Amino acid sequence: CYRAKYPEPMCAGSSPKPEERTACFERPCSKWFSTSWSQCSKTCGSGVRVREVKCYQAGEISHSCDSTLKPQDRQSCEVKACPIETPAEALCQDKATANCSLVLKLKMCTHSFYNKACCLSCKMKGQ
Repeated sequence: CYRAKYPEPMCAGSSPKPEERTACFERPCSKWFSTSWSQCSKTCGSGVRVREVKCYQAGEISHSCDSTLKPQDRQSCEVKACPIETPAEALCQDKATANCSLVLKLKMCTHSFYNKACCLSCKMKGQ
């Protein structure tokens, strides 16, 4: 008995009326979720910041998300320009209290104390 052709009272007594609605299974949607961006990997100049990006389906990690829609998990960042550093050689000086000519004569520049005390002399001798 079809409801479209016959009014409902004419169907009385025939086979049981079919359900108008039925339960169905729909796969839960998969969706990309991401954490907040990390701090920049450098305190000055160009660095990188990262975040975790995961696909979830019904609260579980999944692999069914569209990879072409995946949000970035790395990007470049620049906090501020780095100051121009003076080369270490330009700051290198001999201490007035050190006898650097004797340090050079005795080949003591390999010792860290004398290398610092006679920085300029030891650097010049090395060139």
